[in-house]
Amino acid sequence: MGRVDVSVVVPVRDEEGTIAALLDSLLAQTRRPEEIVIVDGGSRDCTVKIIEEYARKDSRIRLIWTDGAFPGEGRNLGVQVASHDVIAFTDAGIRLNSRWLEKLCEPVEQDETVDVVYGHLEPITDTFFTECAALAYVPAPTEHERERIRAPSIASCLMKRAVWESVGGFPPFRASEDLIFMEAIAQGNYKIAYAPGAIVYWRIAPGWGATFRRFASYSRHNLLAGRARHWHYGVARMYGAAAVFFALAVVHSPLWAVVPFIGLVGRALSIAYRKRGAFVFHDTFRPKRLLYLTGLLVLIDAATAWGFCVWVCKDRLRGSSAPQAPSPEPSPRGRG
Repeated sequence: MGRVDVSVVVPVRDEEGTIAALLDSLLAQTRRPEEIVIVDGGSRDCTVKIIEEYARKDSRIRLIWTDGAFPGEGRNLGVQVASHDVIAFTDAGIRLNSRWLEKLCEPVEQDETVDVVYGHLEPITDTFFTECAALAYVPAPTEHERERIRAPSIASCLMKRAVWESVGGFPPFRASEDLIFMEAIAQGNYKIAYAPGAIVYWRIAPGWGATFRRFASYSRHNLLAGRARHWHYGVARMYGAAAVFFALAVVHSPLWAVVPFIGLVGRALSIAYRKRGAFVFHDTFRPKRLLYLTGLLVLIDAATAWGFCVWVCKDRLRGSSAPQAPSPEPSPRGRG
């Protein structure tokens, strides 16, 4: 195909602490994007103001404002107004490697039959807590074409507009919309390539409270998206088995209560073993790290249960369906 023109599409909301780093890394790319479309989902902080300041300095930046769009809806609006037929996606809370877009474009520019390119995602592990959190829930890299890469991820990908159109765009859910979209791509007749050098650095939840809130929200919205079998069923089976042993501890012997704790420790050790060497730190089996990992697993399970309770009380009992983000006419702001 030769050189292709690329529109980068980014959904954002309330990202005043991270949006500047994302825009700086986009503008510092070795392969400059022809257009940057940022769709704001109704920020209540200074996100829009910061983006407008950047747009005044660089005409490639287009800001689309909505009263409230979920990430998938924001991406759909961004693609609809994008000027080019090759779309690169990334997300808020991300910093890009300087060669990110260059590496994403290479497979498409070298082979016109390539439809989708997935890059690599790397969690930012700048504290002991985030190191342990990465162990707990960030997938380890897998082998693709003799390269180790943590993919697929919408936060680091590029595709032809025709793929987005034929899949039907992103579904209007608050969470799991990216997984549903990528599953549709995987089931279609598309040629997929991988670009390990297209690296995005993702800032994960920085503390216990933020982790709980994030996973409670994910839990509820995954249920709203009808994906309980992908997450909640497994957690329910695990704690159902634990409940049997606690019941035995009550009616037979307290020693039965030890079994679930052994299972929890075994779960943490199994995760640590499978992900050893997957991140930059090497003391995977350090006792303190294993203690944090075990605590995070329990916290995420508790957040899963809380999200389920919220879903039952706010959605299931009231008979409501998945909350739909409004789909207003996008309002262009800034320049471009």
